[in-house]
Amino acid sequence: MKFRFLNNTLENKRFGYSPRYYDDRKEALAQKREYYEKVKSGELSDDERRSKFRDTLKGELTRGEYRQGQNRSANIRVLLLIVVLTALGYFIFNGLDDVDAIVNNLW
Repeated sequence: MKFRFLNNTLENKRFGYSPRYYDDRKEALAQKREYYEKVKSGELSDDERRSKFRDTLKGELTRGEYRQGQNRSANIRVLLLIVVLTALGYFIFNGLDDVDAIVNNLW
């Protein structure tokens, strides 16, 4: 009779996991190379040409949406800066005595 539980040493469990790395840029570059090789050799069908055109349009739309979001956030920051500078200018030219009255009206 074996009493394994009495002589149990802790060991790490080992798994056969090897992490994979996916590079979008590398795959896009490989697809472009394949596309241009087909164009050069004349093996490109109409369906492949249409699908490539659709993919290009989708990429352009995605970049446009990103740019639009960046412009919107930049405009909000500029507007906020203008409001802060206007308030600061108001307080500088009218004196800081009115600050207490304005703060009390806000609360």
